[in-house]
Amino acid sequence: MEIDGVDTSPYIEVIFKGERRGYYINAEKVPLEEGQHVIVEAEKGVDLGTVGAIGPTAYMKSRLRMRPCKDEMKKYVRPATDADIKVLLFHREQEMTAFQICLDKITNLDLPMKLVDVEYQFDRNRITFYFTADGRVDFRQLVRELAAEYRTRIELRQIGPRDEAKRMGGFGVCGRELCCSSWLGMFEPISTDMARLQNLTINPFKLAGQCGRLKCCLSYEAQLYEELLKRFPPLDYRISTEKGEAKIEKIDIFQDAIYVHYQQDNGWDRLTLDEVNVYINSPVPPKEAKKPTPEDGKRHKKRSQDDGKGRKKSSRNEGKR
Repeated sequence: MEIDGVDTSPYIEVIFKGERRGYYINAEKVPLEEGQHVIVEAEKGVDLGTVGAIGPTAYMKSRLRMRPCKDEMKKYVRPATDADIKVLLFHREQEMTAFQICLDKITNLDLPMKLVDVEYQFDRNRITFYFTADGRVDFRQLVRELAAEYRTRIELRQIGPRDEAKRMGGFGVCGRELCCSSWLGMFEPISTDMARLQNLTINPFKLAGQCGRLKCCLSYEAQLYEELLKRFPPLDYRISTEKGEAKIEKIDIFQDAIYVHYQQDNGWDRLTLDEVNVYINSPVPPKEAKKPTPEDGKRHKKRSQDDGKGRKKSSRNEGKR
């Protein structure tokens, strides 16, 4: 299948430990299936992973993460054998040992960093140590000690809190596996504006995910809310009704309902979108104040005189006291 004139059939996506993903070219177009273990080219060697997508799906994913160029992309080598899988499992056991060794060295060197994960390249030409830290860390001495321990290339890679959650995995408050560690390939910017669009309470504890950052799922429906809210007047918009002036306080996009607050009597009302549009297009004029008459003036004057006499009498009584 071609997309924009590009033959997508040789593209494959391969998933490694910690949801690390790479995109490769199956030059010989060997039949592959999703979930199959394969050997692919790596930097100065080969690595073993699982096929995540093939063909057009892999090509479209690669476009989101990189500029797909067949000349620059590494290649698929061969399918993994049972012996390869046994080697991979052995590496997983060795990674736990390497984790503890590195952790001890970090403690001895008193480095301000948190070790997250260790990953062996399949051919053991490289060991990658993932860590988090608040700032830059001078880990040159740590690299020297690890290189002396393992006699191979050592890479220390600093990652953020979201990547840490992605590598470690877990379950969200929804009861499902974390999106980032199961299917979400890339992180998108998340803001509290997305929560406001969906009428969610801005509570940092409820909006934060396992990583301590805003949940990725806040963005899943944000675009839908943004499109639907275009049909509604903005919050705090004021309309004139038979009951008086009202301010829009809340919008329910699913029921086409708008909740308004009346300024005069501090009351609330639930109106439909159609009703509000009628008030916007044909506002109800405010009730005119009653014009004063000559008799109103006489009554006001008499009331003022009576009030004055009352004040004089009260002051005399106070003097007698």
